Amino acid sequence: MDKSAARGVLDLLPNIILGLSLALVGWLLFSVVIVELAETISEDSSAYFSDEQACTAESVEVLFGQEVGKDVLLLAKVLSGVSSVRVLSMPGRDLSFVPDRLNLEVNEQKRIVGAFCG
Repeated sequence: MDKSAARGVLDLLPNIILGLSLALVGWLLFSVVIVELAETISEDSSAYFSDEQACTAESVEVLFGQEVGKDVLLLAKVLSGVSSVRVLSMPGRDLSFVPDRLNLEVNEQKRIVGAFCG
């Protein structure tokens, strides 16, 4: 290696060290932020998961007697605060339990006669 090439590398050395230092500091800050965020989420997980049922079947009693249709189902979903609605025409069946689901019981005329969560 000739002297001019060696001198060029030596001239760039402070810039290389500065760049690597900034990259290291950036990585460390990023790691701290990620760790803090993870701790915050795990400490506040009760806000996302609760033993309390989010469904409120009583709020859809105003829909009793209404014929089941797209609009009525959407309204029932909004009123009860659930993510899904199931229509049941045969009471007494063995049903799976989903806390965030509203079950609407309908009669032979497809009119809502009852509601419960699960």
